[in-house]
Amino acid sequence: MKSETAKAALLNQIGDIPRPGEPGQGFSFLGAVIQDPVLAESPMSKGSVTWGGVYGHSWFIDPVKGISAAIMSNTAVEGCLGAYPRDIAREICAA
Repeated sequence: MKSETAKAALLNQIGDIPRPGEPGQGFSFLGAVIQDPVLAESPMSKGSVTWGGVYGHSWFIDPVKGISAAIMSNTAVEGCLGAYPRDIAREICAA
């Protein structure tokens, strides 16, 4: 993969189009991209990309902090959208 392609994959591709229920976030080729960490209530840096799956996994890439993390569980929706992945991400980013 060309480095330009990898960089483009992390960029917001929807401009200022709001994502209902997801304040402070845009959308990249890979998933949600943090545009405003305060509005997104995220410990991740601006420009971080995150996504998950309904069966209990979540992942994020924070290029500013140099962190890539995959969080795997067997907790269905909670492991993707609940407090569990948010709490883990906060601890990882705080370390």
